[in-house]
Amino acid sequence: MAGLPKHLPAGRQERNFAGPMVYCDTGFVFFGTFGLGQRSEFYARPKARYYKRRNTKFRDVESLNMKFSDYKVLVVDDEEPMRKLIVTLLSQKGHQCTAASNGLEALDKIKKNKFDAVVADIVMPEMDGLALTRELSKHYQSLPVMIMTGHADEYSAETAIASGAREFINKPFSIAEFIIRFHKMMRDHRGEEALLALSLTDELTGLYNRRRFFVLTEQCLKVAIRAKKRPLLLFIDMDDLKWINDHYGHHEGDQALIDFASILKKTFRESDIIARIGGDEFVVLLESTDENGEILITRLYGNVKGYNAKRSQRILSISVGTAQFDPEYPISTDELLSKADASMYAQKRRRWKKHSF
Repeated sequence: MAGLPKHLPAGRQERNFAGPMVYCDTGFVFFGTFGLGQRSEFYARPKARYYKRRNTKFRDVESLNMKFSDYKVLVVDDEEPMRKLIVTLLSQKGHQCTAASNGLEALDKIKKNKFDAVVADIVMPEMDGLALTRELSKHYQSLPVMIMTGHADEYSAETAIASGAREFINKPFSIAEFIIRFHKMMRDHRGEEALLALSLTDELTGLYNRRRFFVLTEQCLKVAIRAKKRPLLLFIDMDDLKWINDHYGHHEGDQALIDFASILKKTFRESDIIARIGGDEFVVLLESTDENGEILITRLYGNVKGYNAKRSQRILSISVGTAQFDPEYPISTDELLSKADASMYAQKRRRWKKHSF
C-alpha cells in the first residue's frame, strides 16, 4: 500500500495481513489491495470497516450504522470467501443469515424456511443466480432478490432486473455501497408492502377489506378441496348501526364498528380470516374447526353481551348466519357468501317475528 493518508488520526500499523493497517481512534480501519479471503477474514473482526483505497470521500459514520429491521437473509454464492464476507457483513448489521452454495440448495432452504431477502451471485454451478431469481419470481413474488456479479461484461443490471431481481451490484464493491444498496432494496420493499397492506385493509377497523377477503377465501377453498376440509363461513350484520349514527352521530357509529372489530379479534383465532365487507357487514372464515358452528356463535354473542354490560348507551346488536363448505360439492366464494348471507337474514327474520308477538 502506498503512503497512508496524512489526515488520519495517529495510529499503529500492523502487518498481520498482506499490507499495513491503521487502527484509528474512530474505530475505523483503512487498508489497501487485499485478496477476497483476507478481506473476509479481516472484516470478521469486531468493528472493522473496509473501504476501497481509491475512495477518498468516506461515508458518514452514522449513515453506515443506521438501524434497520432484523431481516432473515439467504446468501447464495459458490465462492466460500465471498459467501462468508456477505454473511459477516449482514450479521454485523443485525440481520440473521443463512448460506447456500448454489441455486438448487437455495430453493431447498427457501421451501423449508421463511426469508425476508436473498442475496445471490449470478455464476454458480447447478443453478445460477438468474435461474434462481426467475424461480423465485414465479413462486415467491414477495421475496426481494439482490444480484451480485463479477462478470459485468457478460451480465448487466437490465438482465438481472428482467429476471426479477430488485437490486444489482458489480463485484468488486465497497462495503459501504453494498450496505446502502441492500438497505435501499429492503426499505423500498417494505414501503411497497405497506402500500399493498393499505389497499387490502379496511381503513377504519384494521380488518381485511372485501377484496382481501375474496383473495384469501379463494385460496382457502382450493386447499380445502385438496385436503378434504370443511371451512365454516360466518356472515355477521350489525343490526342497529343506522340507529346509532342517527341518535349519537357518525363518530359514535365509527367507534361502534371499531369496537365490534375488536370483539371479533378477541373471539376468533389469528389464523381465521376476519373482514369487513360492507358498511355494517362482517365475515369470518374458519379454515378448519372442531367446534360446532352454534358454539362459535354462542361465544360471539357472549362477548357482545359482555361488552354491552359495561355500557349504559350505544349497545351493540348483531345477526349471524353460517355456511359450511363441502369439498365433495365445491362452490365458489360468491356462492358460499350468498348462502351465509341468506342464513343471516333468516335468523334476523326469526328474531323480528319473535319480538312482534
